[in-house]
Amino acid sequence: MKYRYNNMYKIYEVENLRKETEMARPKNSPEKIERMRNDMMDAVIDLLDDVSPDKVSIRMIAEKIGVSHMVFYTYFGDRSEIMKALIERQKDRIGVHFEGLIEKARSVPVKTVLADLLKDYAQTAHDHPKIFRMFWMTPKSDKGDDIESLKHLEPIFDRLTELIKLGMEKGEFSKKNPRLVAVTVLTIANAPLILNLCGKMPMDVSCEALIEEIQKAVFAYLNV
Repeated sequence: MKYRYNNMYKIYEVENLRKETEMARPKNSPEKIERMRNDMMDAVIDLLDDVSPDKVSIRMIAEKIGVSHMVFYTYFGDRSEIMKALIERQKDRIGVHFEGLIEKARSVPVKTVLADLLKDYAQTAHDHPKIFRMFWMTPKSDKGDDIESLKHLEPIFDRLTELIKLGMEKGEFSKKNPRLVAVTVLTIANAPLILNLCGKMPMDVSCEALIEEIQKAVFAYLNV
């Protein structure tokens, strides 16, 4: 009985200590939580320039922003959660970016907006090849969650479809199925980038030169 009492007393002491520690520790404001979550996601993006997505660890993320790896769990449940949050954030940013482009295309030629978009797209892929690889070259999953894994691509297809449709309405592009055209344009634009990333580019052809020719091919296709 005495042993049980001592045991219960120790549990009570530990619980009290835990509560006192939590009370002493200042609660994070929503702004601070959001800022720290974004800092951690930014760290993942930086790490993706050096390692593949599957090699990014919680410890690496924590070290990148100068905190203990245990702090990570205050903001994310696990590695999978931060990767999903990063993809969601990128989806939102893509959406906002495209909204600005579509608004701009209402007052200037859609061709000009699309040409600038394709150049920026190629430059981003060149500057952040691991991120491009994560978005476009992740192997098909064996877990049956491919629909979920493709959701991050939908905003790109949707917004590009809107831009293409606007070009058709303004008479700048031939009238076709805008969704099919948008997917075709992205497929054409991705081809040299994937060739380059996979090391399959012919030795006597530069990626930059091929991208220029591809962009000409895109506009030739849009006007057929």
